[in-house]
Amino acid sequence: MLGLLRTTLALMVVTFHLLIELSPLGTYSVFGFYLISGYLMTLIMHDNYGYTGSGRLAFAANRLLRLYPSYWLAALGSAALIIGIGPATVLRYHDSLFLPQSLKDYLSNASMLFPAWLPNSVDPRLVPPAWALTVELFFYVAIGLGISKHPRRIKVWLLLSVAYVIGTYLLEAPLRQRYAPIAAGSLPFAVGSALYFLAKEPRVYQLYVRSRLRARHLFIALLANCLLWTVLTVTHPGLYLEIGFYLNIGICALLVYSLAKGDKIAAIPAAADKVIGDFAYPVYLWHWQAGLAVSYLLYGEAFHELSGRGAIVFLTTLLVVAVLSLMTIYLVDIPIQRLRTKIRAMNRPAGRDMPRRLR
Repeated sequence: MLGLLRTTLALMVVTFHLLIELSPLGTYSVFGFYLISGYLMTLIMHDNYGYTGSGRLAFAANRLLRLYPSYWLAALGSAALIIGIGPATVLRYHDSLFLPQSLKDYLSNASMLFPAWLPNSVDPRLVPPAWALTVELFFYVAIGLGISKHPRRIKVWLLLSVAYVIGTYLLEAPLRQRYAPIAAGSLPFAVGSALYFLAKEPRVYQLYVRSRLRARHLFIALLANCLLWTVLTVTHPGLYLEIGFYLNIGICALLVYSLAKGDKIAAIPAAADKVIGDFAYPVYLWHWQAGLAVSYLLYGEAFHELSGRGAIVFLTTLLVVAVLSLMTIYLVDIPIQRLRTKIRAMNRPAGRDMPRRLR
């Protein structure tokens, strides 16, 4: 039942990029995605694929089929907009949105691998938020190779992740060093992976039950935490604001644990939650392009801002990105899903039925 959470996080990213450019909306959401991925990738490696050679290959094939076709479609959409509207206009809209100039640019944009300590510093990016997918891909490989195969490995991984964060504070590094590098993404991925094993511990579940926390409470807390620290970013700026950044990881971890144990954010059927969740990835891929097209068509210029006309563009963009997402789901995701399901069915560990939510 992670669909509603994933799409909520995607919409928070859209709001950050196209309307309210205050960092908690974006940074909290991206780390939420990382944490969810850490949990889900560890889950499917253990329960669907296994750590054999064929299992790892099947895992890799399924990840590639899940991520790349939809991404390539969105990248082609960006290229068409750049050519149609004009490179100079589009560049003023987003400084990463321009056509590749070299073989390296083409390879980076085709592979979603932006090779830099700060992947979000690499330009051009035809799908601007794809830098975070570089981080995702790195940890998909690490999880596939077995970094989260045993709890003791995750403990070491967590310790190293925390050590990195502490090191950045000791070196007085800015927040971007705790957010953008692959090393920064390690902490939420490790926490998410640990949740797979914690969800199997009866004592942990008893503590959770006694706490009386429920998924709906934690979901509200997640949103409230983001709202609070977004406001404080304006009213009381300072380093202490990063407290909210790490509170977000803790709240998100509790929420994912709650959902893993069968609780629900809202009283909706699992099938409906899945449909909602199907929008998360295409919304993430398409929102910049949708905002570009909408602002240019409505006002003759490409922009995103917190203003009356910015709000009109934002609301219209939500409708357009919903249509683009539906097209992506029906033209790309659903046809490919049949192949992905066959791959999973052929390679899941013997004697284990495939969880319905992952079929």
